Amino acid sequence: MSNSKSGANETGACQGDEGLASERGVRLEIARRHRKRKLAVLVVLAIVAATAAGLYSVVTWRLTMERRGVGAVDAPTTLEHIDDTTNRTGRFTATVDYTSMAAPADQKVSTQIQWDDDWFFADPTAYNHELATTCSVLSAIANSESNYYQAGTGAPAYMEEALAQLGFTDVSTASYRYRSEIIDEIVNFITNTNDVTAFSIATKRVTSSETGATKTLMLVSIRGSYGSEWVSDANFGGAADVASEEVDHEGFRVAAEEVIAQIGRGVSAYEERGGSTDDLAILFCGHSRGGAAANLAAAYADEAAGGAHPLAPLGSIYCYAFATPRTTTAAHAGDARYDNIFNILNPSDLVPRLPLASWGYARYGRDVWLPEYGSAAFEAGYDETRRRFLANVGVECPYDPTDATVVKAVESGLADKVPTQADFLSLGGVTALAEALTQKMDVGRVLCSHYPNVYIAWMQTVDTAALMS
Repeated sequence: MSNSKSGANETGACQGDEGLASERGVRLEIARRHRKRKLAVLVVLAIVAATAAGLYSVVTWRLTMERRGVGAVDAPTTLEHIDDTTNRTGRFTATVDYTSMAAPADQKVSTQIQWDDDWFFADPTAYNHELATTCSVLSAIANSESNYYQAGTGAPAYMEEALAQLGFTDVSTASYRYRSEIIDEIVNFITNTNDVTAFSIATKRVTSSETGATKTLMLVSIRGSYGSEWVSDANFGGAADVASEEVDHEGFRVAAEEVIAQIGRGVSAYEERGGSTDDLAILFCGHSRGGAAANLAAAYADEAAGGAHPLAPLGSIYCYAFATPRTTTAAHAGDARYDNIFNILNPSDLVPRLPLASWGYARYGRDVWLPEYGSAAFEAGYDETRRRFLANVGVECPYDPTDATVVKAVESGLADKVPTQADFLSLGGVTALAEALTQKMDVGRVLCSHYPNVYIAWMQTVDTAALMS
């Protein structure tokens, strides 16, 4: 009996020892896992810290380079191979080169454009289709100019070469420096300085063939959204917080104000040389974000024309903007003072429908819509537009004009689900936008309607009657 109890005790002791050992093993395993988790966290924190330190170093280095004016592609110097075209005046045609979003990568395309000095002695509130068509091409070239300012590409100075063909001898594209490289877009994003744009300012003396009168023309062509500037396109600014306040879209406004400031410096220099603002004319153009900045810059120039420091007389300010987003909540945007601003819009392009009209947004000046699918003007011109696109770009036109119905439905649906601008910044607003972009339409196909060359081909096809009827 005692042996039996002894055996049982020994068995119990063994089981107890095994239980203790198992418990110790579990604790050791838990401790080991905790150590691994801590190590993993430390590794992640070290990586984050190293990445942050690296980004800080890169940003600091790039900003230092910019302050010193080094480390970026220099602006072009003389264009000797086309010097025979400088100082061209009067009426003539020119063939200009640029790049196209629809063409294979880095493929250069060419288009013939018209020029006439007499345009700038005419009423700027009277729509000029020839001038508008030329501006559609100059707006596309503003996008192509970025290629020149990317180190190592060997791309030509598209804007300088095009404007030399048109007789401009004084061309500045300096704003493209530090705004065309990938590193610069990263720096702008990290430092939250996305509300910028790149633009060209050029001048030439123009002469009226009828009266012999002369003016100094200042041409301003503004680049569309580039890199981190897409973030700025959604920077509505104060109107998101104060629904009753009439304000301009902040991301576009800051860009436009920079353009105006640069024009102002040019005007001051012109006056110091003995010139007068009465002797100046200004032409604004741009596509997409560039169109928005051109729209606002022209409006600011119009407003300044009646003040103490005009940039040019109101009767000498011209603006043709393409694929223009809505730019302002100002109730007076449609006033006659801004009738010199023309916004050329494609019915199947979503960009001109944003920000939403239901939020109170509009554009300064007058909207001019390209022919819409199903209209008589569309039926009369669509085949020729496709032919023009193919001739300009070398590939078939990819845009689908029936998307006009789609983008209208998307705009209407967003207005229902995102009734105010403040709602857009909420989780529900972001979700509604994502749903509209991914489920309601083919984003890639709709984007084709936004291509500058689609606008160019239509402009080369239609006439004033087809657009202004």
